[in-house]
Amino acid sequence: METAKKEFQNLVYQSMKSYGLDELSSKLLAVLYSAPDPLTLDDLSKKTGYSFSAVSAAMKLLSGVKLVEKTKRSGSKKLYFSVQRDMLTLSINAIRSKNEHMVVPALQNLPAMIERCRNSDAEGSEDMLNIIEDYYQQMVALELIFKKLIEYTENIRAEVNKR
Repeated sequence: METAKKEFQNLVYQSMKSYGLDELSSKLLAVLYSAPDPLTLDDLSKKTGYSFSAVSAAMKLLSGVKLVEKTKRSGSKKLYFSVQRDMLTLSINAIRSKNEHMVVPALQNLPAMIERCRNSDAEGSEDMLNIIEDYYQQMVALELIFKKLIEYTENIRAEVNKR
């Protein structure tokens, strides 16, 4: 059974690495995915061989982007971490997080920047305007892509759940 668990963790690890996650984050997600119950920072440190502080920093990042969930148990001061085991939900959460942290702020802030560049006669303002407008158009496209991707994924989940 231990061999199957290690093989499974390696598979999840490689999968997370393909998402562009660093080695520690990928290992943490692999360990959490294969754990039947939530784990503490101390548990994760022991299971990965990384320091408590490195694990803590990585878990803060992973929980911030909604890849892991943290909870407290009554009567305990320790934080417990778990991972969403539904890969469709995990993917949707990752897309929503990217939209929330990258696209939404860009769409809120770029129009004012574009206007300032349009009204500026400073040297290089036209080049900067072109760069910012191009980036803005990319964010508009990403917002639509993320919306459609979430809708498509949720439709697939509904189809799969009917079976």
